[in-house]
Amino acid sequence: MDLTFVHARVATAMVLFAAIAGVWGLVDYFRHRSVTPAYWGVIAVGNLAALAQAAIGVTLALQGRPLTRGWVHILYGVVLVLWIPLIQFFNREREGRQELLMCALVSLFEAGIAIRAITTSG
Repeated sequence: MDLTFVHARVATAMVLFAAIAGVWGLVDYFRHRSVTPAYWGVIAVGNLAALAQAAIGVTLALQGRPLTRGWVHILYGVVLVLWIPLIQFFNREREGRQELLMCALVSLFEAGIAIRAITTSG
């Protein structure tokens, strides 16, 4: 199996995990709920996918695979790896519903960044 194919499939998984986390978080926010362990699980798996994606991307770069918009694609990849650190940064003083809302918004942002990274892959 070609590593580029795996890179593309993991990218799709990242979009799905981030979008699911974003929508789930918004629904729970409007239902007046807070962050649950299951919700954190989805975010953690999505972030693990981002880390795997970065490792695959670095491997492809070391193999000399060209990118038409290389630096932009790499920048998006770096932002994707920061999913959980971004949530922690924006949730410094938040808890309950506000924490959930921020998790949801960062997750939707990550889904958008993942889609943008896919479009810049060449």
